[in-house]
Amino acid sequence: MSDQDIQNSMENGDPADDHAYRVVFNALKQEPPYSLPSNFADGVLRRMEATTSKSSSREMVWLYLGIGAFVIAAGIAIALTGFKIHVGAFRFVSGYSGLFIFGAAFILALQWIDRSFIRKHSL
Repeated sequence: MSDQDIQNSMENGDPADDHAYRVVFNALKQEPPYSLPSNFADGVLRRMEATTSKSSSREMVWLYLGIGAFVIAAGIAIALTGFKIHVGAFRFVSGYSGLFIFGAAFILALQWIDRSFIRKHSL
């Protein structure tokens, strides 16, 4: 018998085989007696701001240490393996320089429109 069947049989008044289901479903029918204080949201925001201001500088230190460790590891790997950049696989791109220039100009124009008109009016 599934949980839904047991719940339906208990709601219809049929005796259920399992006492635990009866206790759980009766408890779920009742509203909890707890209510939040009126300034609960303000307290949560204060805690979030306090935590953010403390941990943001610590997180930035870890971020910079991670980036620095990555750069050092990449430098060591390049030096030890003799890695050389070879763009032979991307020679087909040389014929599309106009498309790349247009794409970059289009993205810059969209950014300018966003800053000049859209964000100015939404604030």
